[in-house]
Amino acid sequence: MVLVTHDPSRQSCQGSDSASLIASVRCAIASEVPFAVTNLSYRVLGDSIVIEGNVIKRSDAELIHRIAEDIAGHGRVIMRVGGINL
Repeated sequence: MVLVTHDPSRQSCQGSDSASLIASVRCAIASEVPFAVTNLSYRVLGDSIVIEGNVIKRSDAELIHRIAEDIAGHGRVIMRVGGINL
């Protein structure tokens, strides 16, 4: 798997940079978490990635946030995740 970290200095190819960031975060989360993440959606807002959807436990949301932040960078992940036991 190739993970592409976010580089806000790459202004000339912003569309492809956003697509690669989303793909990298989506792939990393799907491969690292021990539960289904098909109910999550991903998009880029400015220089941040937004992850929306539902999980069962708060610890699931925290794990997803940590994985995404490892790729996108500290403070560049916006979580809009709801769930049963949050």
